[in-house]
Amino acid sequence: MKRKKLELEETLRKMEVDALDKDKTWKAKEDKLANDVAMTYDVRFEVALEQVRLLCPSIDISGVDANKVVIDGRLVEE
Repeated sequence: MKRKKLELEETLRKMEVDALDKDKTWKAKEDKLANDVAMTYDVRFEVALEQVRLLCPSIDISGVDANKVVIDGRLVEE
């Protein structure tokens, strides 16, 4: 009976370590995906700005900021 208990406790410890390792792996993957999304957004924003520069070269887009939004006709921090 004591041997069985020790085996179960060892199995539980291994499962806990495995769960922690998997949690670290998932968090790392989540961080990488979040980074990838942000980079893709930045790249696509720059592509859009290039199109505006090409199609409307006389327009001043120096105030354009990917982190701002239009509220009540004004460009403000998000």
